[in-house]
Amino acid sequence: MSNVVSFNPRTAPTVTMAMERLRGISAEVETFVSRMQIESLTPSELARILRAFDTANACIRIVLSDFGKEPAIHQLIEQSHGIQVLIEVARKRIDGLIVASA
Repeated sequence: MSNVVSFNPRTAPTVTMAMERLRGISAEVETFVSRMQIESLTPSELARILRAFDTANACIRIVLSDFGKEPAIHQLIEQSHGIQVLIEVARKRIDGLIVASA
């Protein structure tokens, strides 16, 4: 197998890469949330937003599992927690809108 795919240990993923990935997820979620005008969203748009949030959470879990054995895992957990808080705030806004319109 090593003849098929060469592996250079210096190119192995690092915590810096994990932090960059989490920053990318955070930026996407922040952009998504800032562009949301919840009051004018259709039910299908709300469902799409919630799926996007679920995808972001899945990506966070993947990053954390990929780098779980790194000494700096606590920094990654803190960074991911901030993203999850942002998602939860947006979800609560959406839930409030759904309850109010029912």
